[in-house]
Amino acid sequence: MTHFHTQNNADGFKVWKGQRLSAVVLIMLGIWFLASILNNAHADYSSVLTWAAQPWISALLALFVGTSFYHSALGLQVIIEDYIPHPLWQKILIYTVNIMSFSMVMLSWFFILRIMIIGSR
Repeated sequence: MTHFHTQNNADGFKVWKGQRLSAVVLIMLGIWFLASILNNAHADYSSVLTWAAQPWISALLALFVGTSFYHSALGLQVIIEDYIPHPLWQKILIYTVNIMSFSMVMLSWFFILRIMIIGSR
């Protein structure tokens, strides 16, 4: 019988632990984000930009975005490892997911930083 999994038990535990820790962080940040959205629901565009440009708010937004992409990349990795039988395709798809996730985090952080610097000007 052929064994297709590309990770050992220690790697699997790291992914499992990473998913659980990021989920806990996302629950807390998700509650904050939802409350913030509801609080700013009737605000105009410049007010929301002014709110988002605050350093602590920008930091929380950056943490929320980074953790979200990290958590989703780990989840997709597990799906790929479970449902793609060929080890080469697993590696290719996991690398692709990681590169795309990293790219989206960097792009998101760039725009959060841009909002923080420019503000509501």
